Amino acid sequence: MRVRGKQAIETGPPLLEREPSLALLNEYAAQAAGGEGRLVLLSGEAGVGKSALVERLCRDLPDARWSWSMCDGLFTPRPLGPLFDLADQLGGALLERCRDGADREELFRTLLGQVSASGVLDVVVVEDIHWADEATLDLLRYLSRRLRGAEVLLIATYRDDGLAANDPLRVTLGDLGSQRGTRRAGLMPLSPEAVRTLAGGSGLPAPELYRLTGGNPFYVTEVLRAGMEEVPPSARDAVLARAARLSDDAREVLDIAALTGARVEARLLESVTGYPPSVLDELLESGLLVGDGAWVRFRHEIARLAVAHAVAGHRGQVIHGLVLAALRSFGCDDDARMAFHAESADDGATALRYAAAAADRAAQLKSHREAAAQYERALRFAAGGSGDARRAARRARRRDSAARPVGRRRDGGGARAGPVARGRRPAAGGGRAAAAVPHQVEPVPRSRGRRRR
Repeated sequence: MRVRGKQAIETGPPLLEREPSLALLNEYAAQAAGGEGRLVLLSGEAGVGKSALVERLCRDLPDARWSWSMCDGLFTPRPLGPLFDLADQLGGALLERCRDGADREELFRTLLGQVSASGVLDVVVVEDIHWADEATLDLLRYLSRRLRGAEVLLIATYRDDGLAANDPLRVTLGDLGSQRGTRRAGLMPLSPEAVRTLAGGSGLPAPELYRLTGGNPFYVTEVLRAGMEEVPPSARDAVLARAARLSDDAREVLDIAALTGARVEARLLESVTGYPPSVLDELLESGLLVGDGAWVRFRHEIARLAVAHAVAGHRGQVIHGLVLAALRSFGCDDDARMAFHAESADDGATALRYAAAAADRAAQLKSHREAAAQYERALRFAAGGSGDARRAARRARRRDSAARPVGRRRDGGGARAGPVARGRRPAAGGGRAAAAVPHQVEPVPRSRGRRRR
């Protein structure tokens, strides 16, 4: 196997639910080996396994000549960076032309001629074309129109979860898709069943693992390595790197969304921040958030946790206070939600009132675990509340204790997950216990410099 531009391909975790996609790539490779050159546009969200799939194809085609290149996610990428990567690997005339400073048309012709004349199947990989410069997109157009009769399989990978409506790549994809030799393949996140298979023997609860990761193979793998006690550093860094590319306004809205919960009303974000809808559009185009009717949500819960944990504690307290005020103005009748934000805003009297009401309602519905959590929250604030509120909280807890079936565990009797899986951090030493509200988090301190737009 002749593999250039890539370290030796190692065998990683099993590729589950990728057999159909791998079969398609092998089919396109066979067509290209027969002289019908193919361009394959391989799409999927970040971390879904596009590179892993292509690496697996590399093992399936030991007699092909492989060349790898990639587009860099720089603010100002090097024009034709992938072509220069290929020149370093292929050498010969292409490398000479690059060193001589030839114009791009000559570079395009030389690359095509060099990969078409080898006598074996040439597989050329261009990764991450969502970051491609204009000249690289033109190179793909040039090659796509001239693959007929060439023993060339050109694979271009890209993320489809963060393309703006006016992104130049959208126009390019339309142009490439109209060519006879172009084929498309897309990868979806793993199913709950596949996540259960990967989690086998780890001791981690598969349903919680799926809820955290949304079936994204990268996040699944990292959580399996690091456990559920904290957001894995590699996953956290990947999420925060994407967030750092946002404008300052969009990043502020992202932080508020992360602290608000698993889903948040778009109008709530607009009310709290005062920003126009275009800021929310930027977040949707980034792929970090997805639309859900009148709501928005994080594409992956683990990404929400990474963003929320990066918000400074003092700033998080202010945000929760603003969210609480906005929910009041909307007439929110979700006592549990109001109690969470009141506690996080350190508004003891309000937290006590809403927590006691939420506990009563949960007990009435025989949701004993949730009732107990709300009673505990109420009692944390009872010392500073009115006598009536303290008595009501204690009386409500006694009612629930009497009503709960004997032997019923507060944790529901199932396998216990770590704080990340439960959507919150463990309580800090000497501090107030973390709020036991599903899908909410207690922020931890951080510092952040000015972000680049």
